[in-house]
Amino acid sequence: FVPITDGNVAMLLERRFPELDDTLLTAVVLGDAATLAEEEQGGASVDGDPSALTLALSQRERGQVESTYSEEERGPRSDFDVFGQEMLTRTCREAAERTKGIELGKVFNFRPLWLHCGAALALVASVVLFALMENEAFGVWARRSLALSSERWPRKTHFAEMDGFAGGVRKVARGSDLEIVARADLSWPRVPEVVQVRYRMEGARGRTTMDRRGVARGPENRFQEYAYVFHNIPGDIHFDIVGGDDRISDLWIQAVDSPTIGPMTLVCEPPAYVHRPTLRLPVTGVMQIPMGSRVTVHTGPSNKELVRVQVTSVVGDQAATSQSIERRQLASDRRGFSYSLGTVSKDTTLLFSLTDCDGITPSEPVRLALAPTIDQPPQLAVQLDGIGTAITPKARVAVAGRVTDDYGIGRVWFEHALGEAKPGNQTIAKLPQAPAVYPLPAGAAMEVRELGVKAGQKLWVSVKAADLCDLGAGPNVAGTERWLLDIVTPEQLRAMLESRELILRQRFEAMIQEMTETRDLLARLEIDANADGVKGKAEEKAKVGNKNKSEPGDEEPDGSPARKHTLRLLAVEGALTNCRKNTQEVLGLAEAFDDICKQLINNRIDTQELRNRLRGGIAVPLRHVAEQMLPELERRLETLSPMLDDPRQSPQFRDRAQQQAEEILVVMHKVLDRMIELETYNEAVKMLQEIIDKQKQLQEETQQQHKQKIRDLLKGAGP
Repeated sequence: FVPITDGNVAMLLERRFPELDDTLLTAVVLGDAATLAEEEQGGASVDGDPSALTLALSQRERGQVESTYSEEERGPRSDFDVFGQEMLTRTCREAAERTKGIELGKVFNFRPLWLHCGAALALVASVVLFALMENEAFGVWARRSLALSSERWPRKTHFAEMDGFAGGVRKVARGSDLEIVARADLSWPRVPEVVQVRYRMEGARGRTTMDRRGVARGPENRFQEYAYVFHNIPGDIHFDIVGGDDRISDLWIQAVDSPTIGPMTLVCEPPAYVHRPTLRLPVTGVMQIPMGSRVTVHTGPSNKELVRVQVTSVVGDQAATSQSIERRQLASDRRGFSYSLGTVSKDTTLLFSLTDCDGITPSEPVRLALAPTIDQPPQLAVQLDGIGTAITPKARVAVAGRVTDDYGIGRVWFEHALGEAKPGNQTIAKLPQAPAVYPLPAGAAMEVRELGVKAGQKLWVSVKAADLCDLGAGPNVAGTERWLLDIVTPEQLRAMLESRELILRQRFEAMIQEMTETRDLLARLEIDANADGVKGKAEEKAKVGNKNKSEPGDEEPDGSPARKHTLRLLAVEGALTNCRKNTQEVLGLAEAFDDICKQLINNRIDTQELRNRLRGGIAVPLRHVAEQMLPELERRLETLSPMLDDPRQSPQFRDRAQQQAEEILVVMHKVLDRMIELETYNEAVKMLQEIIDKQKQLQEETQQQHKQKIRDLLKGAGP
């Protein structure tokens, strides 16, 4: 159906029949040019007018002619431009002569045309046959291809819509896993054996087969499911579901950031009895708060707007409870929230599940653990003060020490019981201000005479304290150990204290003996005038003095300077050891005599003379010796030790140390004399007691004799 121009035909003939020698092509081309010139001159003939014919040729036709003839054939350009009608006529005549014997059948082959026409007719026939046999499918084709409808071809497999892909898009948290599930409808003719996920993501694309979930059968199963999991989704994923002859296209997994909240802060209001201000605590790990506190959780701004916060509370061993914080309860900018727990009395764990504006809920909720700290019972560091294991019926049980508690102490008291009787109590102090540390006052004591005890009974005594806790069972109570006290007569207690004093005096006599040895050791200390020359060797010998057996040749003669120096060092070291030992022993002895004096006072069997002797004559001087005189002796001995190698100064330091030891012995002997006074005093008491006993015996005998005389008179007066 495409028309063929004269120029095309002439060119075909020229190529097929070389004998035409370009005459036919020249005639056709120049003939068309002449016709064009006549049309441009209004139909006037250009015959015999070569200049008009040349002018009529356009640049395009001249170019064609020039391409036909070579430069040699057409001669100079001026001759070629002035050819005329005569040349054209002669060329046409020559071309006509040469075309008389041409067979056109050798130029045009009509067989392919007829073959294509036959094939076209066969195709048209097949379409007509398909339209007659499958009119429904033909109608779909016509509507899709001719009417440009979006109607789908009939399928034998059908996938239901993907859950969670509203509009083909599903947002997930970046870095999370997502399982997609394709569901093939069992009501359709075929169920695909293989279902593929064809995905595209930034920098990669691929396809993978979905896992088939069992084999769905029976009327209760409507769909056959296929699953695949995208792990650790880094970014957006576009994918298609393909199975059988159906597919779900253009699905999009959009990766977005998970919602996170800023730093959390606890506003903790302690119980009223604690008397502490409201605390603001930044959340770091497990939070410890006072038990019974009212707690409110405040969160910092989140990275995205929130639409809901699900709060799950696990309190102690109770079942978990949930509460939802909806959009209207969030902060004004919807990037934070507050949550009040009320009073917290047990271990509590809060799980905050955040849902943001994209519908993302992280798999791991934000966790907050609260551990209420139990109000501990008071701690008592209390002991008996001036009371032994035995007391008189008129004694006062004194105690000393302090009581401490976490938040404050409300009450301190004595608890006492006679044998197995019901315990009683005597209040030491009620403390409305509730101090956390309460030192017991100096006069803290329990009056035993108010209990009406008698000699021979046993009294249990302890000190207890309670805080101000008003939670649960009430205040926490703690106590000291129970002290068992024997009730004895004043005479029995004096005898016990005298026995103790005698034992202490024996210990003190041993201390005097040790101090005497120290003084004598210093007195025997000889200073060698040649000590400087043997210093190095003596020190070396002193270092190896603790060997079990000396090597042959190492022993020095008894009178050698090195040996003398070693003996002097050992003497000073021995004196220092005795001094330090005696310091602690004398101080302990002073405290023991002070305790005896306190026991006499607390049991109300003391006298002014006993107090003066025990405290002023024994305890106070012993403390002076232990705290001042013995430390001074130790300092002088330490000064003497490095001076043993100096023959000029060492005698002076030795004499000063010896003088201090003498002064200590003088004081210690005076104290010993006051201790011995106990025997004289006891003898006087014993003599007085014997006089009293004899007086009682004489009085009883006098009364007996008086009664006997009355009886005799009564008998003599009878008839």
